Amino acid sequence: MVMRPPTDTLRRAPRAVAATLATLATLAIAAVTYAGSYTLQVTVPRSTPAADVVYVAGDFQGWNPGANALVKQPSGVWQVTLTFVGTGPASIQCKFTRGAWTNVEKGYDGEEIANRSLTVADGGTYLLKVQSWADLGTITGDVRSFTYAPFLGGRKCWVYLPPGYDASTDRYPVLYMHDGQNLFDVRTSFAGEWHVDETCDQSIAAAQVPPMIVVGIENGPNRIAEYTPWPDANYAGSGAGDAYLIAVRDVLVPYVEATYRTRTGAASRWMCGSSLGGLISAYAGYAYDATWSRIAPMSPSYWWDNQHMASFAQAHGKPKLLRFYQDIGTSEGASAVTDLRSMRDVALAQGFVLGSDLQHVEQAGGTHSEYYWAQRFPGMLQFLTSSPLVGVDTPRATAPGLALAAAPNPAAGGGTLAFTLTARARVRAELVDVAGRVVRTLVDRELPAGPQSLRWERGGLAAGVYWARITAGREHAARRVVVAD
Repeated sequence: MVMRPPTDTLRRAPRAVAATLATLATLAIAAVTYAGSYTLQVTVPRSTPAADVVYVAGDFQGWNPGANALVKQPSGVWQVTLTFVGTGPASIQCKFTRGAWTNVEKGYDGEEIANRSLTVADGGTYLLKVQSWADLGTITGDVRSFTYAPFLGGRKCWVYLPPGYDASTDRYPVLYMHDGQNLFDVRTSFAGEWHVDETCDQSIAAAQVPPMIVVGIENGPNRIAEYTPWPDANYAGSGAGDAYLIAVRDVLVPYVEATYRTRTGAASRWMCGSSLGGLISAYAGYAYDATWSRIAPMSPSYWWDNQHMASFAQAHGKPKLLRFYQDIGTSEGASAVTDLRSMRDVALAQGFVLGSDLQHVEQAGGTHSEYYWAQRFPGMLQFLTSSPLVGVDTPRATAPGLALAAAPNPAAGGGTLAFTLTARARVRAELVDVAGRVVRTLVDRELPAGPQSLRWERGGLAAGVYWARITAGREHAARRVVVAD
């Protein structure tokens, strides 16, 4: 006998199967349409106008440059949370704008960049950075420009202001720089920019240099004349450097100090330039040391008028400079390196001390270009703005009780630094190279009173001259250390 299900069960079976299939279909659709979410965070240049809004455009929304706005957070970071379809990571392409493609992000040097490609996961947060904006060039810091009619017929100048300038009442030292159009923005530069605003922002944030103002002076049609202290028979009309520096000193400096919150006096006025701008900076340090106390000639044209700068400096005598930095690239030519060394030797004979108030840098492979000046600018700035070291050649200290000795010296494999603390203090001891870069940090902590001995190992240090420097509370000492093979 064959058992058959009741008739009503047969009628219900198709409905049950259909319901099951519907449930499975719903689950499948839910799996496909599940919306994952992710968060994009982006930092933007300090030059971004305060009233502007940052947007993200991408392949997930039809590349609309003004559709998806980010929200500025109290930290200054811009943020947006977006969704994607699916259960797993999704691949997206995007770029940031300020509402239009004319305001799209660009690269560090203002160059076009590829679309950003990201793999985003549900719940993920992705921190990104805009290097520059198409319409703002490569300016990223707070850089403003002005003209002042009495100064060289209204010569244009740019001024960099440190982070927090508008919110503070502090006063700042000022670094005056030549060829100002090459310092901040690739759009106005001759052959690339120095990234002065980026370097200052980053170095100030890292406490490597004090907050400062930088004034960039545009060069004019008479650049050669203005940047040369003496006429050269090969260049007609040259040798108007004194008139230029007097205009800077007597017209521009008073205007800057009346307009911006600057410190006044020579100790807070510094000067830097490259090529002929380096020549006029070196000359200013000697001839106008009552106005500028720290100078940085970079790749200076010491060849001018048969090496007139070296003979002038030798005859003038030691100026009242707190810092004297000079550099060159070794691929600028053998004569350029020789001229720089001659000027170094003049300064040493006058009583300047390498690693203390004098820094001499020869960059291997460096050429005469903005690219290499930008590379050396951070190290130059750290040396120019730091307090001069004392006791470089002898174990003197700035205060009683801290005397530094190095043994053996010269050293082949390493050595020991010895000093005595009169009281418990936080001590930082480090080795720096001739460019002012820290190559070894030996200690950075509190030490008890009494004799101290710190061991350092050569490791990968090349043979050459280094400086051991110690800071203990308010006491400082330094000692030259020679590493020999």
